[in-house]
Amino acid sequence: MAEEVDIRWPCDLPESLKSKLLELSERKQGVASLQFTERYAYIPGVFYVCQGTIGMCFSTLNMKTIVGGVLGQGDWVGAYSIGKKLKYFSVAEEIEVLSMLLFPREKLLLLAESEPLVYKFLFYAGQQTQSIWMQALLSSIHNREQKLIYTLLELRARYSPIAGAIDCINISQNQLSTITGISRPRLNETLKQVESRGFISVQRNKIFILDFPALSHIIEPMNLMIRDPRKSGIRKKDD
Repeated sequence: MAEEVDIRWPCDLPESLKSKLLELSERKQGVASLQFTERYAYIPGVFYVCQGTIGMCFSTLNMKTIVGGVLGQGDWVGAYSIGKKLKYFSVAEEIEVLSMLLFPREKLLLLAESEPLVYKFLFYAGQQTQSIWMQALLSSIHNREQKLIYTLLELRARYSPIAGAIDCINISQNQLSTITGISRPRLNETLKQVESRGFISVQRNKIFILDFPALSHIIEPMNLMIRDPRKSGIRKKDD
């Protein structure tokens, strides 16, 4: 049983069921506990991100990115894979230290035999995760600059803001290249172009957001119907 944690449940559930779900959960730390980030593996259950931020992209054996997205506090991973024996492989970059709860697959399915509302929980948790990957797919059709800025604003939306401080994302160019699927040379070129216009400042393993309205304007033409990182509702706290 995991220690008590404040969870953003994906739907309304009876308190009794929430307690039973928490009783079977296990505390996990770091991206290595997402087994499919080190090898092709089954997703062992449903993960809930308690703290931290990661960029994750599903990949092929030759490490070619298929689709990448950003996960952070309050996100769910793995619900739609509970009933499928499929192996996945993903490359994950830990941007902020990751702390999660794992709801093990076999225990969830056993609980569902006596508590059918477990399937409601899985459905809505899966919908929430699907929105991340659907928006990532929509974003992938746009140009490099828009894909880069979309990812930066997604990361910004998931950081805990400090009152009066300039938005700073602690991320290396290698990490950003992995998440966006943009090669290092092209990424570096695009970062310099955006920086030259005064919208961001790039330092070693840090990117400062200097002009949020200007960056927001650049991604205005993108299809952001599923998730829009410009909206403060995604953030852990309001700006």
